[in-house]
Formats: sequence, C-alpha cells, structure tokens
Amino acid sequence: MKSSEPARLTQKAALTRQRIIDTALQLFASNGYEKTTMRDIAASAECSLGLTYRYFASKEDLVLELYRWLAQQLEEQVNLLPAVSIADRFNILMHELLVVMAPHRLTLTALSGAALNPLSRAGVFGVEGAEVRRRARASYCALIIGARDAPRATQIDDVATILYGLQLALVLFWLQDLSDDAHKTKELLQFVHELLRRLRPLLRLPWGAQTAARFVQIVGPLLGHQMEG
Repeated sequence: MKSSEPARLTQKAALTRQRIIDTALQLFASNGYEKTTMRDIAASAECSLGLTYRYFASKEDLVLELYRWLAQQLEEQVNLLPAVSIADRFNILMHELLVVMAPHRLTLTALSGAALNPLSRAGVFGVEGAEVRRRARASYCALIIGARDAPRATQIDDVATILYGLQLALVLFWLQDLSDDAHKTKELLQFVHELLRRLRPLLRLPWGAQTAARFVQIVGPLLGHQMEG
C-alpha cells in the first residue's frame, strides 16, 4: 500500500513513514487489531516509539490512512471506467476494487470490529471517517455522470449514495466469504449487476424515484449523504 505522505517529508522520512504503515497493517492481519500496540508497531518497523508517534498519534490514525488509500483507489478506478451503463460501470468497478483490496484482505478482516463501531476513531461510519465517505460518494457521482444512462441531475446524489452503500455491503460479504476462490462473492456481484440493470429504468417513473429518495433519506446520513448539502 502506497500512502499519500505529506509533500514536506524528505525521502528518508517518507520511507520511514511508509514502513510504519506497512508494518502496522501486517501486524493487524497477523496479531489482530485490538492486540497490536504502537510499541509493537515501532519495534517491528525498527523505529523508536517516539518517532512512530511523530508520524502517527495512534493506531487509529494508521487505520484511517488505509481508508484514505482505499478512497484514492476508488477515485482512480472510476476515472478508468468506460462510458457504459451505470450497472456495467459499477460491476467493473467492484471487480477491480476487490483485486486491489485482495492483498489487504486479512488486515481488513481484522479491522472489521473497529470499522463497524461508530464510536471508534477507526470506524468507517464515525466522525473521523467523514472525509473518506465524502470522497467515496463524490467518486460514485462521477461514475454516474460518466455513464451512458445517467439519470437527471436531481437523482445523481441519491443513486451515488445507494451505490456506495452497495459497495460497503459487498466488501463486507467478501471479507466473510470462505467459499473456494470467493465464488459466492462472484455470484453476488453478478446478481447485483443484473438487479441494477433491471432497476435502472424504474428511476424514470415517479414512484421509482420517490422510493429511491425515501430509502436514501433513511440510510443516507450514515453514508454522509447530508454533508454536501
């Protein structure tokens, strides 16, 4: 995982910071998130504890760095998508994201408890993750705008929120999928692809648009829907 280190860092400092990140993610995967301490991370990264704290105030900050990296991967993959339907673009995106996340699957699994805890600084739905959620929803807006079947402008935000929610649900399923070669996840991705293709025309109908808007009104705040006004 290549982090987005601050530009002011020297090359040596940037390499040290990256080593701390990589070491932390490896320890989370092997020892578990809760059992891993900053002292463990510093020792394994062959850094002093003080230097480790200089770059990261807590292990939660290291988790947030992983989230930022994933948001960056999402942005980059969306920019590479062909101008096809929303359903096709989302399907391609999810397959690419799972490939990108595969090397970090054990780490993400180890982080599941903290990630789903809204009171944790490492929580996906917590206050600290607000910027990551905003970036993710912006990426999905771009996915929709670039599709050949993009809905009217007033619906883009709602559809982006729904797709972002689908991504989180699919990733959670993938993390728990113990089937050979994660074939159950592949089946689910195909099912979601077909479902989106069938549901997309319903947004043209008043009741379809109203149903989507009501759903987003309920779950949207959890995914950062209200942050962009």
